[in-house]
Amino acid sequence: MLDARALSTNLAHPPFRLAEATGHAFVALIFITSFYVKFEPAICDIMFFAAVLFFYNSGLSITPSLAPLFGCLLIYNIAGLVSYTLIPVDIFSSWQFVLTSFYMGFSAFFFAAYVAADPERRFQFILKYYFIGATIASVLGLLGYFHLLSFASEFSVMGRMVSGFKDPNVFSTYLILPAVAMLQALMLGKIRLSAFNLSALLIILMALFLAFSRGAWINFSAAAALMILLSLLYSADPRQRAGIALKAVIVVFVLAIILTALLSIKETQSLFLDRFTLIKSYDAGEMGRFGNQRNAVPLLLLRPFGFGPLQFPIIFGEAPHNTFLNAFAAFGWIGGVTFFILVVLNMIIGVRLVFTPSPFQASAIAVFSCLVTMIFQGVQIDTEHWRHLYWLIGILWGFFAAGEMRGAAGFSSRDILAGWTSQTHARSV
Repeated sequence: MLDARALSTNLAHPPFRLAEATGHAFVALIFITSFYVKFEPAICDIMFFAAVLFFYNSGLSITPSLAPLFGCLLIYNIAGLVSYTLIPVDIFSSWQFVLTSFYMGFSAFFFAAYVAADPERRFQFILKYYFIGATIASVLGLLGYFHLLSFASEFSVMGRMVSGFKDPNVFSTYLILPAVAMLQALMLGKIRLSAFNLSALLIILMALFLAFSRGAWINFSAAAALMILLSLLYSADPRQRAGIALKAVIVVFVLAIILTALLSIKETQSLFLDRFTLIKSYDAGEMGRFGNQRNAVPLLLLRPFGFGPLQFPIIFGEAPHNTFLNAFAAFGWIGGVTFFILVVLNMIIGVRLVFTPSPFQASAIAVFSCLVTMIFQGVQIDTEHWRHLYWLIGILWGFFAAGEMRGAAGFSSRDILAGWTSQTHARSV
């Protein structure tokens, strides 16, 4: 792998150009095929390792700015491996949990190096194919939810849309970045208000709602609100701000109409009222979700290496449903502390990207808005193996590394304005 200074030399040779072009094709396939992950490794995982092979010699920008990300991910996963070796009996194939954690960390670092090489263009390239994958997933989910095709029944579970995923909570949060980023692009005027774009976005939003995930509802609402607020505050074009405010009002109005139409369906209304309850019966009580979390803390204070990967359900009867707690439970004190450090670093670089004018400032706002809400959703559910969480982490660090490479020179006013107002095509990534 070569840094940015060596890229121009490598790209002068046809073999390197061909390899990198093939790598970009596999990156596109990662996100197009990400709509179906009912088995593992999923197709998108295979596409990921194929992309890595073609970017081995060029096309990535590995800089010192990515060292904190690499260090945290490495220490976190090594701590998990150590905790795993102390498990007396591996009942739940905990080795797969550890292996998956290494893979998630590797994917975050890869996308950081990938985006850092050409931040705005490559993010738009990712977003384009992520949006396609999310649209396919949403269409499949709607077919299953409304029983429009017999084979589509697997895409809906217990009245909740699950599409090509195993869990409706994972499926619905997978849709948040493409929904928020495309919503921002429409508000900023970076993409056309075409029938296709609007229809696809509405389909994604309908699917997100019909997954009936309380966490995803809050996640999307907070991410969209934060994105709109930050876009209003930091838009480089004063005229654009008025348009953002007006379009935000229109979006709220349209979503209210769609929500009213969906809730007019009796079955949907009943499930919505049931899911709208913030604390369910299985959350409360001494042996409920929150009770188990409280009971685990004093035990973990006595165990520097934690319980070990996937040992929490053996002790308490169910998963912790708290990513922060599970970092300590599965990977010990070192793993838990390292995870917290990574979260803090994500916040620091995210705020810095939001405040710093750049051609990718608007895109960084969309990514940061989604990441910060998804990180805090980890208090309510286990997110440590969500692919889309690590994609967000990688993309954000890619923006950060690109900004650090530019250094004190910064960016011209023209480039900054173009990042807010111009459509960046993905044709020549």
